Amino acid sequence: MHLVNNSLAIIDFVNETVIQNFIINLQRLRKRYGCSSKQLSELIGCDSSYISKVENGRIIPSLDKIIAIANYFKIEFVDMFRG
Repeated sequence: MHLVNNSLAIIDFVNETVIQNFIINLQRLRKRYGCSSKQLSELIGCDSSYISKVENGRIIPSLDKIIAIANYFKIEFVDMFRG
């Protein structure tokens, strides 16, 4: 049981790290491109507060939205998760 709990803790840590990397990269890219959260939300076909909610950790974007964001910034979607 101890091994299972440790494995789950590791998975939770990795998931949290990946999400944090995504948020940091998203914020950096928006600033570099001079794009507001509202503008990016609308460019990827979402309501105006979508990116703000993502950056504040209130929602996790779906794969299609992650791909749309990466396409907008002209990067590979996996690069959104690099630390």
